[in-house]
Amino acid sequence: MHYKNNSNFKLAPYNAWVEAGGNKVNSFYEWRKLRLLLYVLERMFPKRKDSAILCFAEPPSLDVDTFPWWGCYEIIPVLWDCWPKYWDYTEQWLRRHGVKSAVFTSSQTAEEFCHRLPEVNILTITEGIESNIYQGGTPLKERDIDFLQFGRVTSMFDNLNLGEDISVVSSKNEQGLLQTRNDLVDALAKSKIVLAVPRCDMQKELAGGVETLTQRYWECMLSGVIILGRAPKELIDLIGYDPVVQMKSEDVVNQIKELLAHIDDYQDLVNKNRQTAIQMSDWSLRVKQIMRWLEEHGYMV
Repeated sequence: MHYKNNSNFKLAPYNAWVEAGGNKVNSFYEWRKLRLLLYVLERMFPKRKDSAILCFAEPPSLDVDTFPWWGCYEIIPVLWDCWPKYWDYTEQWLRRHGVKSAVFTSSQTAEEFCHRLPEVNILTITEGIESNIYQGGTPLKERDIDFLQFGRVTSMFDNLNLGEDISVVSSKNEQGLLQTRNDLVDALAKSKIVLAVPRCDMQKELAGGVETLTQRYWECMLSGVIILGRAPKELIDLIGYDPVVQMKSEDVVNQIKELLAHIDDYQDLVNKNRQTAIQMSDWSLRVKQIMRWLEEHGYMV
């Protein structure tokens, strides 16, 4: 889902990189028409061997996200959403540009590329988030919204009938209550229950069998809301426990009603989730991990 005042998701780790003291260069998105020329020049002139550029990118826009630096420097891409449908293209791109080091936000994808490109240094990081944006909110029993529905699951559970006694806010409803990122942050802090499942459960044609941690889980944990659904293994492995209430897909309506009837029983869980996310979710931690890894492989950051 896209929000009016939402920053590009690649900008958050970039800002964290700069705040951590990493060097930066200006972008050149407005020069896209020069890409064809640079493709030609790249073959004619050697790249600088003394410098590398770290670029936050995704496969459909690799050329744009790394432009024009792939024409003159070693590129170290940090790759999001590298789903199986993009694997062949990404491999070709990495080979064409002589990539020596790459970072993936999916452990399964990283493992795949370790097999495809054994000569490339590969690091896996989990997705992070700008943790300071999200509010802890009030205790669950004091919150106004019983059930908040947004993102991919809205299409899966469009026809949930929870009854008039349950307060529901959906990103697809006619009230249009979730127009901006600030709206979402406020709604999360006022909500009791949110549905969240990995993309591979919802969009198998895109994700295939790749299950990965996305910022949706961090958003919910930081907001102290009950997460109903399924946690990706990457999240469980990272934090050491399952922060999600397992969804009974055959009886979601009654399960939501049962959660609301015993809402106090889940206050300790959401408190734990919030504290865990505060300690482990921020992009600053991922950036420091990347910096250490780069230094271990001979780069100066």
